[in-house]
Amino acid sequence: MPSMNVVFTQILVILLYLLVGFVAGKSGLVSPAQRKYLTRLCTNLILPFTILSAANQSVSGRQLAELGLAAALMLGIFALTTFVALRVQTARGVALPAKVTTASLVTYPNCTFLGLPLCRALFGDTAILYNAVLMVAFNVLFFTWQISLFTGEKFRFRNLVTPPSVATALLIVLLALGIRFPDPVQTVVSNTGAMISPLSLIIIGVMLSESPIVAVLRERRAYGIALLRNLLIPLLGMLLLKLMPFEPAGKVCLLVYLACPCATMSSIYAIQSDMEPELAARGVLLSTLLFAATLPAIIYVGTGFLG
Repeated sequence: MPSMNVVFTQILVILLYLLVGFVAGKSGLVSPAQRKYLTRLCTNLILPFTILSAANQSVSGRQLAELGLAAALMLGIFALTTFVALRVQTARGVALPAKVTTASLVTYPNCTFLGLPLCRALFGDTAILYNAVLMVAFNVLFFTWQISLFTGEKFRFRNLVTPPSVATALLIVLLALGIRFPDPVQTVVSNTGAMISPLSLIIIGVMLSESPIVAVLRERRAYGIALLRNLLIPLLGMLLLKLMPFEPAGKVCLLVYLACPCATMSSIYAIQSDMEPELAARGVLLSTLLFAATLPAIIYVGTGFLG
């Protein structure tokens, strides 16, 4: 289990990477268009290598069953969060664009660009397996229910076929069959996948530089979103994790992923669908800014409660 000194050290590392990206964005070294390109590069090329780098691990049948149970648990948490968020806002008479965007922001965590670098530093390569679990739950629900809420269109199966989801399916097959890459191939896969940590964090830093911080801090609705996404939902998830037959380190790893700030994917689709794009961007940015303060509190409580 990670000590709080290790947690604070890793958060400092994350903040420094964000600072690098922030300065690069403000100085014009990385433009918004370049940031979008780097995001696609990170998601469609580097992330699949990161996922497949976990194929060198030995996983027992019991561990595979636990990972499957973890995927079902995360899927249930995401679905319940979306359902409750939509119902509560409907009862309050919130307009459809704000209702849909808020539900997406509070439901989906940034478990790849922020969670994966942090969890790899705290838990080692096992964190990649749990990230794959989160990605299964995230992709299944986001690219079916949430996308239909944003666009009003019916589900399309091809939305689920992405490079990360294909890599996740391949990883499951490799682990189940006990197949490992030859050493030269594993070296390339691991080294390419290791680029995810600095690059993803620098991209977030560039994103932070693209919006006026004062406007973000003045968005009252963003504070409620950040409170739910960063604190309340992880605390409720902690109660469910307590009941699961996982190792304590695995429970805390899932908790860290669940405590990550709002996913940038929510902002991207809110902007594309014109569903309260400013609220989406400000919610993502504010929850990311507050992440450095909320995560240590979640880990501190979680290690005691789950461990």
